[in-house]
Amino acid sequence: MRGMPPRAADRPSLSRERIIAHALELIDKHGIDKMSMRKLGAELGVDAMAIYYHLPDKAAVFDGVVEAVYEKGDIGSVPDTGSWREQLTGMMRRLRAVLREHPNTVPIVGTRPVHTPRMLAASDAALARLHRAGLPPTHSLLLFHNVRAYTIGHVLAEVGTPVGGPSRAGNDLPSALGSGYPDLTAAAKGGYHPDEHYESGLRALLDGYERMLAES
Repeated sequence: MRGMPPRAADRPSLSRERIIAHALELIDKHGIDKMSMRKLGAELGVDAMAIYYHLPDKAAVFDGVVEAVYEKGDIGSVPDTGSWREQLTGMMRRLRAVLREHPNTVPIVGTRPVHTPRMLAASDAALARLHRAGLPPTHSLLLFHNVRAYTIGHVLAEVGTPVGGPSRAGNDLPSALGSGYPDLTAAAKGGYHPDEHYESGLRALLDGYERMLAES
């Protein structure tokens, strides 16, 4: 009958991967605040307690969501050619793209240092590529963390939900300035172009690291 939950025999078996996939869908649709174990269980067609057999708590679910986002970004498929700078730029572009596709996950990705085996293996593989391309191991982790933090922060500013709701003044800076701020008006005349602004900031970061490496 319509409206009836599927029978147990008709439901796919419960697994960590299936739970995480539904958690990501729930967060995409309704945001982090609406994600609860009870609602996740309802999405899966199971009692919430069944989830704990695969994941011990809500924090573990969020860790799995971070894993899923990085796997969707697939930064490991960036061509393993070119300089370390070219490869790292490609990785960060992939990360930015997947975060823009899943904007509600940005606060989770930015605040959860996930140390699961899958995430550690992916990080190790990414750093190994940068080392082979000539980036000294003594600098690689710090640089990777910094460009990752820059990328996450930039995406949060681009697509994040404003805390407390949208501003009454709106998001368009030039139209909000009026005539009382001549220097700010002149600086903002070109408008806001997120792709261009992201790329210029990333280049500036990498330029600085290249100079630092040359001087060390």
